[in-house]
Amino acid sequence: MACEPQMDPGGAASPLSTSSPGWNTLPVGSPPGWGQELRNGQVLTVLRIDNTCAPMAFDLGAAEEQLQTWGIQVPADQYRSLAESALLEPQVRRYIIYNSRPMRLAFAVVFYVVVWANIYSTSQIFALGNHWGGVLLVTLAAVTLTLTLMLIFERHQKKANTNTDLRLAAANGALQRHRVLLGVTDTVEGCQSVIQLWFVYFDLENCVQFLSDHVQEMKTNQESLLRSRLSQLCVVMETGVSPTTTAEGPENLLEEAPLLPSSPRPTERPLMQTELHQLIPDAEPEEMAQQLLAVFGGYYIRLLVTSQLPHVVGTRHTDSPRVPCPCQLIEAHILGTGCCPFLAR
Repeated sequence: MACEPQMDPGGAASPLSTSSPGWNTLPVGSPPGWGQELRNGQVLTVLRIDNTCAPMAFDLGAAEEQLQTWGIQVPADQYRSLAESALLEPQVRRYIIYNSRPMRLAFAVVFYVVVWANIYSTSQIFALGNHWGGVLLVTLAAVTLTLTLMLIFERHQKKANTNTDLRLAAANGALQRHRVLLGVTDTVEGCQSVIQLWFVYFDLENCVQFLSDHVQEMKTNQESLLRSRLSQLCVVMETGVSPTTTAEGPENLLEEAPLLPSSPRPTERPLMQTELHQLIPDAEPEEMAQQLLAVFGGYYIRLLVTSQLPHVVGTRHTDSPRVPCPCQLIEAHILGTGCCPFLAR
């Protein structure tokens, strides 16, 4: 089994021949020639790594060299730890495997068999199971429920995933000034789960300006709506707690002294506390705009490279007339009425 990170030598999105629908609609190609300009939404390179191997790491040095051929100077050390700590932790890798399309299809098959067996056994009470019409009704009911489950799965894939997309917020925040955004997708090749890290060119200067004006306008005219939307953009985080002595003085010494001789104890788990972390804290409009683009940049790139972005009539900062730019997606589905359905926890 090959465990080496892979990268498309031409810097294009061609590694995804069958697993990522719609990749060939993206503006990709070989490194630019003289006078050629990069376009927003253009895929620069894709790093691929086998998720079933351990230990593992992205070959970010090769990505740095590939970006240099496009005239983009991004030292890998600036985002190496941010990207790898976000995606290569064991719990994240397990989540990616269990959330993959083959696992969802396997779950749907098991669900169909269990539902069919339960409905069929229940139909025996009403003496319908021995008749072909009863069996047909049982099959139709099981198929309908299974298709409903698969539609729920597909709808869930179009939401911002807190376990993958939003974990790239810190890395995208560091890469914004270099006009590069990261996104992550997964695929299955044979029996191997493969993680794909996408590097996409996007000049966010105009998006930052538009979102700054939009946030300022909401603060002026729709402050309650803005607060409501931002309050829903939060994640639950666990942090370690160090036990400290809060009370001091002679009267507390007796309480702290053990009554029985100390004996060796098994290793205790560290104390943990859960905190509700606000993804977009209240700040200056420009700072909030930059944070919105950093947090949802990975989500936008995943939808872009898999052709799942909602179609729009007219675009602001992309060449395609039907592909929205990041500020359009955030305005309509994060700060707008589509906020709740587009954030998956």
